[in-house]
Amino acid sequence: MVSPNTTSTVNLARATLHRLNELGLPPTPQNYFQYYYEISGEPPPATASHLVKNDSCVEMIKLVRSLLDSITNITDHFATDLGARNEDMKQSIDTLALVKEKFEMLQMLDSIVGKANEIYGTVENTRDDLLATRLTLDHIQTELQETRQLLHEDGLTGAQNRRAMDTILAKEVSRSKLTGSRLSVAMVDIDHFKNVNDNFGHDAGDKLLLHLTMIAKSVLRESDVLVRYGGEEFLLILPDADLHGAEFVIGRLKQVLQKSPLIYEGKKIEVTFSGGIAQLLPDENGHALILRADKALYEAKHAGRNCYKVSEG
Repeated sequence: MVSPNTTSTVNLARATLHRLNELGLPPTPQNYFQYYYEISGEPPPATASHLVKNDSCVEMIKLVRSLLDSITNITDHFATDLGARNEDMKQSIDTLALVKEKFEMLQMLDSIVGKANEIYGTVENTRDDLLATRLTLDHIQTELQETRQLLHEDGLTGAQNRRAMDTILAKEVSRSKLTGSRLSVAMVDIDHFKNVNDNFGHDAGDKLLLHLTMIAKSVLRESDVLVRYGGEEFLLILPDADLHGAEFVIGRLKQVLQKSPLIYEGKKIEVTFSGGIAQLLPDENGHALILRADKALYEAKHAGRNCYKVSEG
């Protein structure tokens, strides 16, 4: 049994979807919220205009709930209405079998055709309502996927961020321990990055970070993961790779970076990086693995930079 409040919400949801369809607007959550509150006459909440904010999760849940209520209401009403119309048509057909006069028979046939058209109209209207609701839910799913991706990506470089790193590294450590596969990480840090900012400006520094990211992605395998660990420091997560494999990746990255300097405003910016490599030990967790790679990185820096060191555990 649908409550009056739910019915009111459902009617508003359906009216909003029809309004968006009339205007030719995509049923995105932003458009939905705008016209939902316009039709309802209620003041829109401050968070409705920006769905990435945490407070807007409440509004998103309200929207999904209203759409699900709408689907339930539509299907319940459709089943009840279709059942009643079918029963009415069945009675008309039974009556037609008893009619002997041609005029009365034509009247009954006309009535049956009318009822059939009503059923067809009900089916079409229900199909349109469900299609509009499905499109809105599809848009919500797309926005959630995009938001989830944004939450796990570094805004400047597109590399994974620390939040994503925690999840990915924990999964790879568990997989390594379960299957006995090898797992290595490499920490790299751009040498004298401050000089680039000082000499060429912070925009050049940003371009250099993006440049290194693109080169690293061209070197890494599909299963490898690049994380912006902080500032000019990056972490490479290398599943199914031992120390020799990790060294090969670092060597390849240094080689390609050396051959492909950043060209900024017609000027060539040549850079190097220092690195630290570590392979997961049997009794080690992801945090300890990163600490060893980070320690090896600082050993490389103290050794004069533009080199890498390997942590033997």
